[in-house]
Amino acid sequence: MKYSIIIPCFNSVNLIEKKINILLKFLNKLSLKYEIIIIDDCSSDGTFYKLLKIKNKKNFGKSYSIIKGINKSHYKKIILIDADLPYLHKLSKIIIGLNKFDLIIIDRRHEKSKNLDTKINTYQFLRIKIGIILNKIIRLFLSIDYKDTQAGLKGFIKPNNFSKLKFVSKRFFFDLELILFFHKMKKKIKTIPTHYRISRNSSIKIFDLNNNIEILYELFKILFKKLWN
Repeated sequence: MKYSIIIPCFNSVNLIEKKINILLKFLNKLSLKYEIIIIDDCSSDGTFYKLLKIKNKKNFGKSYSIIKGINKSHYKKIILIDADLPYLHKLSKIIIGLNKFDLIIIDRRHEKSKNLDTKINTYQFLRIKIGIILNKIIRLFLSIDYKDTQAGLKGFIKPNNFSKLKFVSKRFFFDLELILFFHKMKKKIKTIPTHYRISRNSSIKIFDLNNNIEILYELFKILFKKLWN
């Protein structure tokens, strides 16, 4: 079994080396051949000098970095995971599941999923509510029934024509477009429940007006693309 593991990162100097070592230790316990492709999205904190991998010339966004990594990959089975290694304990299930399914996604809204936070602050509360609202918009206009499209771990079988596919998203919604593609192609999609926590200190800036406008703009571009196709 051969897997390409794609990790987008941005300003991750304080965690990337430790997390990569954890990932390597985890992978080396499994009987598989793999490559790790790390895309540094023009970090300004020295992340690149810890990686010496692929660095964007400017900050294009997470989706752009993921697509770039996939196009660089050598294997058909792709694992996408964020630099902080969320849901790492579910990675084995995704690896095994790719023998039967075309796309496997972590689903924090699954009936068997559980938020382990006993108390949440204002930031966490707003992240949850905003996520639910955006997902309702997505399900309403795109006619899909996936309640969590943005979790930071998923796996899929790379289509032969991947490099020719046109994605709208450059920053926030590659995950959504990937699900839409596999849904349209009537491929086998599996969701996996998980225990999780909401970060209290995330790079997601829910109080940044410009950032929120950019998120909505990119989402509406995807909605219009779907409606017109």
